[in-house]
Amino acid sequence: LSVVTSSLPSGVAQSVYAGATLQAAGGVSPYTWAVTTGTLPAGLSLNGTTGAISGTPTAAGTSNFTVTVTDSETPTPQTATKNLSITINPQLAVTTSSLAAGVVGTAYNQTLAATGGITPYTWSVTTGSLPAGLTLNAATGAITGTPTGPQVGTISFTVTVTDSESPTKTASANLSIVISAPALSITTQSLPGGNLGTPY
Repeated sequence: LSVVTSSLPSGVAQSVYAGATLQAAGGVSPYTWAVTTGTLPAGLSLNGTTGAISGTPTAAGTSNFTVTVTDSETPTPQTATKNLSITINPQLAVTTSSLAAGVVGTAYNQTLAATGGITPYTWSVTTGSLPAGLTLNAATGAITGTPTGPQVGTISFTVTVTDSESPTKTASANLSIVISAPALSITTQSLPGGNLGTPY
């Protein structure tokens, strides 16, 4: 008799756990399951008959525990154990709170950040639009490009991050980029001479 489950999927706090069912091999079925050392993440429970772990985790963190499977062999049932863990991630949130200013004609590069949920993330602009000349990389969250104007000032928009949880979760943040024009200056340094009576 042995426990063949080697790892368990991560979950997200306050979201229904995707679920996992412990698996065993050998011995005489049916099996009975129990957590014999440590505890499951708060909010999750183990079905002793099916080996299914389910529920809604209430807090983030990693829980380490030992599961024991007992078979139906007679007169002496066999047992087998396995050390496992489940990581519960925080709820999805955009952690970027502000973005650097940009200047028309100067290359711009800032990357949005998020925490929690299940990676990888997908980014999008869901309200408003980025300053002209800038684009958002949906996979990396990078805002890059060269502002072109002619609109300058504070340009506001909403970004939304979508995780890979099933079903997916989203989080949004209202952000803005201040775009300014380059300082106006006269670049002419000198003027050519002229000749009397000759058009200049």
